[in-house]
Amino acid sequence: MEDAQVNIDPVKALDDKIERLKKDLKAVTTRLDDAQTDAAQHKLSTTNQLRDTTRKVTKTNDRITELAESVHRLERLLVALNRKVRAGDTERADFDEWPEITRSDIAKILAGQEAYARKTFTPQEAKDTRKAIAAYDKAAHEAIDAAEALTTLPPNAESLWRKKYKQWRTITKQERPEAPDDNTHAKDTAAKSAGNEAVAEARQKIRARIEDAVARDLLFPAWFENMLGPAAPPGKADEWLFTATDVVLYRLLHDVTSPADALGPAPQELGHRRTLHDRLIVECADYRKP
Repeated sequence: MEDAQVNIDPVKALDDKIERLKKDLKAVTTRLDDAQTDAAQHKLSTTNQLRDTTRKVTKTNDRITELAESVHRLERLLVALNRKVRAGDTERADFDEWPEITRSDIAKILAGQEAYARKTFTPQEAKDTRKAIAAYDKAAHEAIDAAEALTTLPPNAESLWRKKYKQWRTITKQERPEAPDDNTHAKDTAAKSAGNEAVAEARQKIRARIEDAVARDLLFPAWFENMLGPAAPPGKADEWLFTATDVVLYRLLHDVTSPADALGPAPQELGHRRTLHDRLIVECADYRKP
């Protein structure tokens, strides 16, 4: 019996072991394939669920948008209906005719705005600018001399030629600083003062008429309501009146006469008008919020 166990064929034993490993490997491969199949099916199911959810969300968003547009249309219809009802027996406020604010007053305001837009020099800035102008003029004269010298240099004076040419090119790349004008500064100071006074008086007259219209419950012009809403929001009456005053002033300063558009087209150039226009757009949008 011992001889039979000792004489087992080692090659056969190895083959048997290999066969068992093959079976084990096949079983593992089968389980792995099954797991991959399950994962793929799960991923497909999840993807389909995600697509279904996305479609539902999209439909919901579209429905919300439709409802919001419907509400907006309803609000405008109610505003229009309210205006028609009130127009039947309500006095209208006049915010377009302002004989008490003359063309001269408007010219003073615009001149003041132009004065603020121009660069002004402090005494020290004026002093520094004049020094810079003197330095520029000196360099310009030297450059002119250098340019004239280029025509008289001998052909073998290459180093000196390069120096003179560089001196000339340096000044041609610079610009002479703008000289401070004491007369313009004085005129701008006077224009600013007159403009500020004219603005304050115009605002006072405009605000008084708007307050009177509110107190008497007059019907506002269409452009006014389109821009500022039918009334001041709760708790913001003073801010609303300030903005409304500037809207009317803007129309006067820039000759806006549209019966529906309070401010007219947006200014293309940067400056005081563009700044005021953009501020009024933002402020009025806040007042029109429900």
